[in-house]
Amino acid sequence: MLSKLLIAMLLLSGVLATFIAAGRRATAFDQPPKTGDRWQIKGSLSEACTCSVPCTCNFGEAPSPHSYCYAVYSYEIKEGTFNGIKLDGLRIGGMETAKGNAMYLDARARDDQRAALETIARQVLRVTGDRMGHGKFLGLKYVDIKQQHDDRHDALEIVGAGSFKTGYIMGRDKTRPVTVVNNTAWAIHEAIKGKTESFAIKDQYGNQYSATGTNSNHGDFEYDQDTVFEDHSCAASCAAGEKDEHTRHRH
Repeated sequence: MLSKLLIAMLLLSGVLATFIAAGRRATAFDQPPKTGDRWQIKGSLSEACTCSVPCTCNFGEAPSPHSYCYAVYSYEIKEGTFNGIKLDGLRIGGMETAKGNAMYLDARARDDQRAALETIARQVLRVTGDRMGHGKFLGLKYVDIKQQHDDRHDALEIVGAGSFKTGYIMGRDKTRPVTVVNNTAWAIHEAIKGKTESFAIKDQYGNQYSATGTNSNHGDFEYDQDTVFEDHSCAASCAAGEKDEHTRHRH
């Protein structure tokens, strides 16, 4: 009798455990999945570098004519939101230099916009720990960023850090600029090619450089929280470990 009672109790406990486990599984499946930040931005990229026209980095090759490619750029957000916070008109800037890479964000941003802008910028510029892309992350600064462009020209000034002015290279018909579709370096579908009238870097990190007649790109972008920003392509001679930190291709 006692053994039958023990068997019955064991069976009952097994049934109860099964129902509890099933209940837990049902509860887990019924709960909505946790979601992170929701954001989207679209606008225009203005960029120039130290390579000759066309920048060979944009075609998956090593920099030319130098063994390095220093760049100054800005993403102008024409329309953007981050968890409901509007970011229209703000800019995300960056520089890739001999001593490392730096992030510059629009000084006009309010406190809530600054947190949103930085979160987005860290994803777009691929900042992880002490690295920004392939280079050392020098730091983040809020500065005035002046970005102007029309159908023939592009100009950018990251105040106190770097600047360029460029004229677009007009095509054979003399009415439209030369464009490159689906380049390997910048996440824009169509890049308008230009040649710099001036290009300068002079920042608080000790970088100083100037040039003329170098490559520039201008194009529209549209990104959101699901956009994957991969390391840009470059030739084997640019690969990490094959060149020192000063000469390695940085995009």
